[in-house]
Amino acid sequence: MKKFFYTAASILLAMSLVSCGRVVQRVDVPDFVLPDADDPFKPIEVSTEAPIEPPTEGNPPAVDVNPDMPEGYELSESCVISGFETVLQNPELPTGCEITSLTQTLNFYGFGIDKEKLCDTFLPVDFDGYYTMNQVYLGDPRSTNGFGCNAPVIKKVADDYFDYLGSDWYAQNLTGISLKEVFYQIEQGYPVIVWTTIGQRETHATFQFELGCGEDFYFNGYQHCLTIFGFDYDEGVVHVADPMEGNMKYEMERFERIYKEMGSQAVILCGNPESAGEDYSTKEEKKAWLKENKPTEKEFLFGR
Repeated sequence: MKKFFYTAASILLAMSLVSCGRVVQRVDVPDFVLPDADDPFKPIEVSTEAPIEPPTEGNPPAVDVNPDMPEGYELSESCVISGFETVLQNPELPTGCEITSLTQTLNFYGFGIDKEKLCDTFLPVDFDGYYTMNQVYLGDPRSTNGFGCNAPVIKKVADDYFDYLGSDWYAQNLTGISLKEVFYQIEQGYPVIVWTTIGQRETHATFQFELGCGEDFYFNGYQHCLTIFGFDYDEGVVHVADPMEGNMKYEMERFERIYKEMGSQAVILCGNPESAGEDYSTKEEKKAWLKENKPTEKEFLFGR
């Protein structure tokens, strides 16, 4: 699991979050020291003797979120994050479940991005079959025969979008965690983007072709992506926002088998609650960001 550092821009705010009948304490970390002028987010050594300074004007301080479930932690019998709404991928993005799942999760936090804008502006796409699904969306999400992308791509898209906004928010790729650990994220208030299959079909990936980069490409024809926002052990279900169906309940045991079959891929979004949904970039800064960072047609659309 990723090792986390406190940075010069980070303070964990002291607050109590009531989640599913459980009170989660977040404590102050007195780590405020001056950042590197060239890289304010560069990890630095923390001095517990340094005084806590009030945040400066502008962005609230960044927050490092440790997603690890504590040893011996006991989950509640049920937990559902209220107010999560599905964004449907059709008709505009018939095979764009991954970018739509990211969109609906961003919207939950108040960022209000449109799925098509997020797709067309930030999603690296390869029509030519050169790169892997860990690097790009392979195919065309606006067609009915696109393949898809994996968790590293959705993390990159989210991080690029936050950078475009000048936000302290970021994504964490938690691929490899168990479904119980997914539920732990739910109890902490974080909806989780996961990979599953359409209609909860239990199928296996099969060989498709050799990619231009030389790797063999295997794909499950029913690959799907959605956001988990709740669970209920008494009822034996997970609550999901399925971009093809809406807010749904899926049988937990079956869902867990398919989640493992699809590589236990999981992504969460996190940051300072004070900056959730906020845009700190000017129009000029956005234009400059796009000029420097937006994937070009040569780089991605034709796989070179």
